[in-house]
Amino acid sequence: MNLNECKAEMRSIVRELRDIEWGVKRDFANIGQDLCGNCIGNIAGKYENVSRQLDSVNQNLITTLVNAFKKGM
Repeated sequence: MNLNECKAEMRSIVRELRDIEWGVKRDFANIGQDLCGNCIGNIAGKYENVSRQLDSVNQNLITTLVNAFKKGM
């Protein structure tokens, strides 16, 4: 799996978690749906932070470093 695939997978996970959060808050009235939904939202927020960090990675720099390392071997 390359970096772009990881980024796409992370975005997909965040979207799915947000959908679950919304569904729990909407569909499960009177059983602590807000607390449960908020917990799912907190997890989604952590994944969003990871996603932002992945987005900040310079793929070209990594490729250059890997190629330089391979040449040095």
